[in-house]
Amino acid sequence: MKRTYTPPEVITERCTGCGMCVEVCPSFVLDMVNEKASAVRGEWCIGCGHCGAVCPVEAVLHEAIAVEKGPELGPGPATPPEVLLLLLRERRSVRVYRDEPIEKEVLERILDAGRYAPTGRNSQNVHYVVLKSPEEIAQLREMTLAFYEKIFAQVRGRVGAFFLNLFVGRRMVEYLRESIPKVDHAKELIEQGEDCLFYHAPAVMVVHAESWDSCSAFNCAVALYNCSLMTHTLGVGCCFNGYLESAINNGRRIKKWLGIPRDHRCFGAMTLGYQEVKYQQLVGRDPAKVMWR
Repeated sequence: MKRTYTPPEVITERCTGCGMCVEVCPSFVLDMVNEKASAVRGEWCIGCGHCGAVCPVEAVLHEAIAVEKGPELGPGPATPPEVLLLLLRERRSVRVYRDEPIEKEVLERILDAGRYAPTGRNSQNVHYVVLKSPEEIAQLREMTLAFYEKIFAQVRGRVGAFFLNLFVGRRMVEYLRESIPKVDHAKELIEQGEDCLFYHAPAVMVVHAESWDSCSAFNCAVALYNCSLMTHTLGVGCCFNGYLESAINNGRRIKKWLGIPRDHRCFGAMTLGYQEVKYQQLVGRDPAKVMWR
């Protein structure tokens, strides 16, 4: 459902006529009238808050947006580029966790980072499911493993592979077939008590949004990545889990059990837990694949 916002209010006496609020408005809500900013198309407002945030004299007010004055850290961003790059390189996929639950307050701080991620049209349509009960995580693990048991049973057979090819494509079936030795090894480890799916994580997070919205995939992915960066700063490790994401979207029972609406799609999932290991070195990556024009 589309969100509606009260249009911004411009205090004419304060407005200096600089026009910056008009420049940054993505929805053409504001225009200059008699050398002052004015909300002439208020019904188009998406509540992004750019207008109030950019105003140097606090002349633009918005009932639905709490515009907080930024800290006085100087003219540049709060984080130097070198520090940000180090954070991005330090964050790693963590699959070894301590046997220790994550406090709800810590999880809430992680979710708080997610809600500040950008979303298309400022829809803020990212929904979260957070599991922190060992019993519920175990149940989700069993359902997910059962889903893949059926998938790989099809891949192993000629008839099953043929029909699977019609739904997911030849390359995916080839990839699944190539994965059979690894899957068989993982199954042996699982039978010995290992958890090759969730790694005995004390928490699992899933993000979902409307499947019809072309921005949903981006919205959820960026929000979840924001969360992953916050986990690192809090000493919590995380690992994105594409296996769970695929199982949710293709296993109706799992999706229903998680309470995800039928018109929504899961666009990301990750495990979380306090890190048992600490990575000592930074890891390199391939150069950016760029076409300069």
